[in-house]
Amino acid sequence: MLATTAPRRLDAQESTATRVIGGRCEYPDRVARYRYETVLVMCDTVSISRRGEQATFNFSQRSWGSMIQFTGDISNDRMTVRRLSLRDGRSIAATGTCEIFDTGGELSTIGCLARNGTRSWAANFTRSRI
Repeated sequence: MLATTAPRRLDAQESTATRVIGGRCEYPDRVARYRYETVLVMCDTVSISRRGEQATFNFSQRSWGSMIQFTGDISNDRMTVRRLSLRDGRSIAATGTCEIFDTGGELSTIGCLARNGTRSWAANFTRSRI
C-alpha cells in the first residue's frame, strides 16, 4: 500500500451512511515514477459508502466529478476490491486492496491499488487537516 500511518477500522455506526471527506490524492516520488504503468488517480474528495459488508470508495475531483470508484468487500480497515467504475462509465472486474489509515483516532489516508489484466489503478487520498 501507499500510506504509512496506522490502519483505521470503520465503526459499525459508519456502516450505513455515506461519508464525504475533503483532501487530495497525492503520491510520493517513489510511487509517481510508476505513472506510466499505473493510473494515478487525481482527486480532492473521497466518498465512502457502505451497505452491509460491501463498500465503495468514490474518488472525485470537484470540477470533474467521479474519477474512479473502488468497490468490494470490507472488513475493519481493509477492502478487497472486486470492481472498478471508471471515469468513462465502464464498470470492470478487478482485483486489489484498499486500506484505511488513521492518525490520532481520525481517518487520515485511504490507499487503494487494483488491477484488471495488465492495467493498474491507484488512489492515495490524504485528508485535509483544515
